[in-house]
Amino acid sequence: MILSSRETCIAYRCPYCGTGVKSMVGVFSLSGAVKKLKCDCGSSELKITQLRDGKLRISAPCIFCMTEHSFVISSKLFFDKELFVYPCPYSAIDMIFIGTPEAVSAALDKSEQEFIKMLRDSGIDDLDRLHGELDRDDDETPIDSSLYDAVMFTIRDLIDSGNVTCCCDDGDYDVAVSDDHVKVFCRNCGASCDIPTDSELAVRAFELCNHLKLEKL
Repeated sequence: MILSSRETCIAYRCPYCGTGVKSMVGVFSLSGAVKKLKCDCGSSELKITQLRDGKLRISAPCIFCMTEHSFVISSKLFFDKELFVYPCPYSAIDMIFIGTPEAVSAALDKSEQEFIKMLRDSGIDDLDRLHGELDRDDDETPIDSSLYDAVMFTIRDLIDSGNVTCCCDDGDYDVAVSDDHVKVFCRNCGASCDIPTDSELAVRAFELCNHLKLEKL
């Protein structure tokens, strides 16, 4: 089935309330200002920006690692594809859905089931427990050091196995540690990626990662 080139459906899942947020997007609505798809809870939004070459940059917060992921897609793929999905780079679970309303709804439902299973496998029973650590006061219990150790082990394993890539042909990779994340970066081209260490689910998802692509901001 080929979708009309004038309109498509786009959806993401709000990382704060867990609701699947969907909207139809027409070709004329993308001209000019940034198109925003906001969750009714008011805590998150997906942004669509039309670039000078006609391509579209799509950005949305990730329910798995609580960071914003961004990618560029051609307008033809955006409007003509029956279903296009963009996965979280760490968990490989789909987080942004584009296509026909029927295909997007089905993919969103499937992603919800995968997300619920991941929560249960991690011993997390609600979103408050998933992201509650983001609201810690400085005098509360510090983040479990085992999460940091798991991230560092996975990073080193990816580097040693040649599964980290960047913008140059001969990457020279290193890490920089912060309170809530570990930055993996290339000394040569400056490309980087921040890996959260303050969310158990994000860490468990990153442990499943088999390739890490560093990008320039």
